[in-house]
Amino acid sequence: MSNSVNLIYLDGKTAQVQYKKKPINSGADGTIYATIDNKLALKIYHDPNKDMQRQDKLWQMLSNAPTAEGICWPVAVISDKKNNFIGYAMPLLDLSRCYTIEMLLSKRLRESLKITDSYKFRVTVAISLASKVAELHRLGHYIIDLKPANLSFDKHTADVMVLDCDGFSIKSDKKRFKGHQYTSGYIAPEAFGGKIPPEKLGVGQDLFALTTILFQLLNNGLHPFQGVSKNGYSLPSDNQTKITEGLYPYAIKVHAKIKPSPWSIHTDFPDVLSKAFTQSLTSRVRTKANIWQKLLLEQSLKLKVCKQNSDHAYWQKACPHCQLNQKKAQVKKNIKPNIKSAVKRSAPINNSSQSSSNVSQSSNNQPGSGIGMYAVFFTIAIIVTLVVNFRGGVSPESTYSQPQATPSHIQTKPVENKGVKFEHKTVYKAKTVNSLLGNVTYYKHDMVLLNKSRELVEIPFYQLTGFKSSDAFPLIKHSPFGRIFPSDSPQVSLNKIDFEMAGKKVGQLEYRSDRVYHLDDWQYDSNSEQGYVYNCKYDPNICTHVTQIGMQKKVSFKFNDFKAEKSFPDENTGVSADSYRPWRFNITENGKKIVMLSNFELVVYDIANPSKPIIKQRLPKEWDEWNVTRLLSVNNGQRLFVALAKSEQYGKNYQGFVTELLLVNNTYQVTTNFATLPDSNKMSGVDIATNLKGDVLAIGEYIQPEQNNTRFHILNTPVEVTIAHPVIKLWKKTAQGWQAVRLPNDQIVTLKQNELSPDKVVTKVPANISRSVLVANFSSDSKVMGDLRFNRQFMLSKSGDVLLSGITASKRRDYIKAKASIFKLNFLENEFLLAAELDKTYDPINQSNSPSNTAYLSYLSASLSHDGSQVALGWFVFFDVLSKSSKTRFEKQRYQLELLNVEAMKE
Repeated sequence: MSNSVNLIYLDGKTAQVQYKKKPINSGADGTIYATIDNKLALKIYHDPNKDMQRQDKLWQMLSNAPTAEGICWPVAVISDKKNNFIGYAMPLLDLSRCYTIEMLLSKRLRESLKITDSYKFRVTVAISLASKVAELHRLGHYIIDLKPANLSFDKHTADVMVLDCDGFSIKSDKKRFKGHQYTSGYIAPEAFGGKIPPEKLGVGQDLFALTTILFQLLNNGLHPFQGVSKNGYSLPSDNQTKITEGLYPYAIKVHAKIKPSPWSIHTDFPDVLSKAFTQSLTSRVRTKANIWQKLLLEQSLKLKVCKQNSDHAYWQKACPHCQLNQKKAQVKKNIKPNIKSAVKRSAPINNSSQSSSNVSQSSNNQPGSGIGMYAVFFTIAIIVTLVVNFRGGVSPESTYSQPQATPSHIQTKPVENKGVKFEHKTVYKAKTVNSLLGNVTYYKHDMVLLNKSRELVEIPFYQLTGFKSSDAFPLIKHSPFGRIFPSDSPQVSLNKIDFEMAGKKVGQLEYRSDRVYHLDDWQYDSNSEQGYVYNCKYDPNICTHVTQIGMQKKVSFKFNDFKAEKSFPDENTGVSADSYRPWRFNITENGKKIVMLSNFELVVYDIANPSKPIIKQRLPKEWDEWNVTRLLSVNNGQRLFVALAKSEQYGKNYQGFVTELLLVNNTYQVTTNFATLPDSNKMSGVDIATNLKGDVLAIGEYIQPEQNNTRFHILNTPVEVTIAHPVIKLWKKTAQGWQAVRLPNDQIVTLKQNELSPDKVVTKVPANISRSVLVANFSSDSKVMGDLRFNRQFMLSKSGDVLLSGITASKRRDYIKAKASIFKLNFLENEFLLAAELDKTYDPINQSNSPSNTAYLSYLSASLSHDGSQVALGWFVFFDVLSKSSKTRFEKQRYQLELLNVEAMKE
């Protein structure tokens, strides 16, 4: 592409400019370049025709431009040499002296980046922000996605700069151009609770988000809906749900369910500000931006400077900042020293690091990788990965409970990881709370009289899933369809147990005509207490529907019937109409939608209406040759994460990648391809897990691959395979987009087994319908079968601070040894600890008291509670036993489930 473009101004004048070949920044929507003369920034869209209204919207923006400085508004439309529309131009601001407001809200980041700690400075930023929003509202424009990460401030003058303006809701003379972006934690309650797109609220959405940010600026970064539970009330884990439920703890009237964070200084606010915050955050009558500007300006003149610290300023009788420092010092004094950090604290970043996008770029600047137009440069982006919101009532200084004895059968032993320096101390213990044992014959038949009546019973299925609490643990029971292989069943029930089997049956399927229900990748919705399984035909690997396990009538959601391609008759796919594409499904966290996806198409149903999908779309053609290994949804289906992988036989040429999709105008669009980001690994996409907010992503990968033709044999003949170490890489979504999590020494955080085993594993693509729990069989004495691995079936807690790895297993003679690792992830303190290892060894043959002519298959599974406080660990063995008389064959199952408490410890 030529680096020369045409500028077309509102008055019809044109000019030709050249821009630097090295971009300032590149995001999902377009790439930013600086002109040669450093006067303009050019945003050139990746796909200018993606939104046909985009060009018209830009012309209307030129016609209705604000006059205030610091709002990066388009000044001209850009065309290429063929006069094709490709983007727009705007002033090139010097953001080398600017940071995002998100950085201003963290004391640690202010110190690291050498941003002033002056409270008066933050109040001035608040005034400037209100003034910029007021100017846009005066013209009828709305920001909609108003949040700290999208706003910058001058570190010398405190002036706020409003960026990414082409995404705003724009008023024109004839129509309104909507802004479709918005962020959880800043959405007005009537929009989120009423399922109304925030852009439809217009000014109401902006004023709610503005008030939230102003509160954070004045209250040391605390979100206005962060607080502490009152009277034992169970608080939602995320701020957006608290917003929807009206859990505002700082109102003048005391709230019955939530009280203020002990780290809040809201009691120092003048009454006029407290009333404005309360009204704007608890009702739909919100203080307008120009009124906020006036109130804050008036009250800023009344601030008193602290005699002890000139950075402190306050309104009431005593300095709340000094009081807060004293409280923190007292907390540190009252507890024993914390465990030593697994990594050193963040070192200050050289202040010469520049911001992105609208920056006068020097020759040694590095391009950022975030999606925001004016995201700060990569070096600063690393620091932002440390930023997470404090959970209500939790001090920045973490505390630990007293240690207790660890049960002898669970070995808890943190050790050093070669990739990340983990602490050689136990910071987690795993205590067995309860266990559940069983030994049952589920099927028998006479070898002589094959038509003799058979005996069928339901038994626990071996695949565990995430759970909310141990007293309502979801568990599938089934009557296996075949002998020793138990993965499919014509009869299924869903139960809730309390680890004494004193639970209840909450759903059942008994439709014998449905041939097969595949259970290996089942899901459970705790909202409706419903389970969901694959409904298949012919065999458990060819599935066409997802069926709900309910007590009433059968409810199924159709994905394909071997003719999915015929749904798009205008396309010549080059694939047989009867071809079958394996697929995945995911239930949204509110239990109201089901998302189904193959490498070809994506289908979404409203759970309440299984007759017709609400979304059905073709996926990128470049995915056609890939296998979908995992599908996750966040924000109730607003965003999706998809993992894909492929390889030749025996793991050769393994490749994988992960993408993030965003729902825009009822269509999912790829916003992030992790394969294109810095620090990506082409051997990725084995599996993925995310937290509830969707801003922490764990990706299963392989490292250090090698070809091997000595260790593996097929029919006693050596075969060449690709082997590698399984690992999990962490990613954090920041103001600059997704970044691989790094340590202060710039090392990428990669979670590994305590020590990388010299025995690498085959780089295998997981089964599309997961069979990741098979660990041993009767014909193998030293090798482990199946897909059980450290980098598969791992889980994150909803808050994203605890990760349970996949299980690794080995088999020697009749003993099976299994291991799962628990990691503590503290992004704020930049600590990533191997907290505990759960080791389990068992001897299924001896425990079964079975004769020597017994064949068996053994399965293992582990799951994590939503809050990360408990782990369920289970092993299930299926026996095929021939009686001594060789006349009767019995199929049996033996199982053991253990519930483990994961509790923090002091040193």
